[in-house]
Amino acid sequence: MFHRIRFSLATLASVASRGSHMLVALGAALLASAPAQADIIILPVAEDTAPYSFVPSLPRYNNPTLYAFEGFDEQSTPHDFETYLWFDVDPAEIPAGHVLVEATLLVTYAFGSSDYGVPSLDPGTLACREVLEDWDQTTLTWANRPDIAAPFETLTGIDALGAQLCDATLVVHHWLQGTNPNHGFALTNETERVIGMHSRESSADPSLKPQLILRTELPEPGVATALGTGGLALALARRIRRGRRAGTTEQTHAGA
Repeated sequence: MFHRIRFSLATLASVASRGSHMLVALGAALLASAPAQADIIILPVAEDTAPYSFVPSLPRYNNPTLYAFEGFDEQSTPHDFETYLWFDVDPAEIPAGHVLVEATLLVTYAFGSSDYGVPSLDPGTLACREVLEDWDQTTLTWANRPDIAAPFETLTGIDALGAQLCDATLVVHHWLQGTNPNHGFALTNETERVIGMHSRESSADPSLKPQLILRTELPEPGVATALGTGGLALALARRIRRGRRAGTTEQTHAGA
């Protein structure tokens, strides 16, 4: 379930300097608006799958690979993939008195593939989207995949392996406040560059699998009373955005 870590900035800088892949990516997501002390909650992906257009009825939930791209073989037959991720975001795990100030979706572009046609070397694009309907990794296929929203962030110019970070603060805020149900995320890539990622079933290092990183803080004195907890979380989230860029497989998400 949740893996909660309390970092000071000095601790974060120290472990990042020793080359931890997960914490280097975490540091990149947090340093722009770092507090003196924050709670960091690192959530491993609880359900994931990447349906395949060429075999539209195929469930891939037990496959070690996730993909996002739109490809074609020598006969111009489409070979498209999308990735679906779900994290067990439980409001009860937010530390008492804290509010959410940042949520970062971290996925690692770990490999490409030539199994689905000649891969493109042109830069890729990763669109991070909120899923709008319930789904289950054991039954999701290309044919029955759920509706997804317009991207809340799009990463462009991807031309090398490495960590990809999407700012999911407002999406997760709505989940925690109960204003939107948590149906997870979808990753799409409208280019032919094969973006391959390790799934939760992979034997890869856990730090290379999808993660959702939450940062919470105690509100400033007096501000919480004026705004209320939900309003404060949203206000802090908006302030950060301006500063930076001016489970079990048997359960469905509705019951998890």
